[in-house]
Amino acid sequence: MRALNQPTSWWGWHWEPPTPMSIAELIMAGNLSPAVAAMFWVAMEHGASMIIAADPPSSGKTTTLSALMSFTLPDTLVYFTRGHGETFSLPPVSPDYDTYILVNEMSDHIPVYTWDDHARRTFALLSQGYRLGTTMHADTVEGVLAQLEQDLAIPKSNVAHLTFIVPMFIGRRQGVIRRVAEVAMIEADGDGHRVSRAAEWDSAGDTFRLFPQRGSREAFAQWARLTPDELDDAIADRQRVLEGLIRAGATSIPAVNEAVLAYQAETLGISVPAAQGEDASA
Repeated sequence: MRALNQPTSWWGWHWEPPTPMSIAELIMAGNLSPAVAAMFWVAMEHGASMIIAADPPSSGKTTTLSALMSFTLPDTLVYFTRGHGETFSLPPVSPDYDTYILVNEMSDHIPVYTWDDHARRTFALLSQGYRLGTTMHADTVEGVLAQLEQDLAIPKSNVAHLTFIVPMFIGRRQGVIRRVAEVAMIEADGDGHRVSRAAEWDSAGDTFRLFPQRGSREAFAQWARLTPDELDDAIADRQRVLEGLIRAGATSIPAVNEAVLAYQAETLGISVPAAQGEDASA
């Protein structure tokens, strides 16, 4: 991906410096399964927009979002917002590549975060074809939607342009654990939207399941312009790549990024643009 500008307080406020992690490292930590990660990989290649949500700080929201951005196609553009005074100096939407608006956090906690008119503007742009990646403080999908639609008065028709809302769990089980609690898929429904579950975490068994609801697999496949069988093959193929990286010990951010680019070049026939901008994961 290519960054159009430099991030401002991308990692927010921390008592200690954050430690970025690759998607392979998050899998090894148990935050999500290889299959769920592979599903995200397919989604990001198709320009998925998402909100990663959790109420407590240091729950892994920004770490997860940053890791998932490595799955975008190499010609993807990213634009980092700056909170108060944001001008949204964006290039026009292009049919040839995705342009992501990356919001460090959608809240009013500090001036560099995005809220009120800037949040409403962000979702208006989302409805125009831009993509969105951001984080919010909420424990549930319902909590995220309440903030967007009630606190911010964002029209449901604009919220419907999200792809996923991803609540995260943080708790203790012989130490702190972080998990992707569910992946809720947002689908347009008239002037509003409906919510289905693309993945879920079983807390009792500490396992993950893809497409647990009837029709969610088909809905995801339709969104990605794939047949259900093509979707299954795409997820399984990318899952094998991720599991191979973990077996080989190639789990650093540079190693994962290199493997993703190599896979996209070989499988999708996509080459890295000759002139790269700033690394958006910085």
